[in-house]
Amino acid sequence: MIDALHHNGIITAHHVAAARFWATDYRIGVMGEEDPHLDRTSLGLSVRPLNGRMGSINRYRYIHDIIGNRYERILIATMINNQPLDEIASHARYDPRHMGSVLALLLDFLTRHYDAMPGHLWRG
Repeated sequence: MIDALHHNGIITAHHVAAARFWATDYRIGVMGEEDPHLDRTSLGLSVRPLNGRMGSINRYRYIHDIIGNRYERILIATMINNQPLDEIASHARYDPRHMGSVLALLLDFLTRHYDAMPGHLWRG
């Protein structure tokens, strides 16, 4: 869905990157999935998977504390559950005609907070 919004000029490439980064941190830190970029050469003996998971958890918490539950649910619906914008608008009680703009504003907010994120949260 975000690719279509990007193609239509509603969101920028930076918005897409921030959304995907958030989704990766959510999948690793909250859902417990494995890091898709993890180097598998250590035969599972490295602490890197643990450090990566902790980094994802810490970044997730940082963003969650800023955007709150309501807007996190929109990100989950969009990036994790791949729900259509009309369905998200219905659940979030937004006008479906403006849902693309709402998502663009949320992703702009997300991008700005990633840009301002303290350096120690980028470890892992």
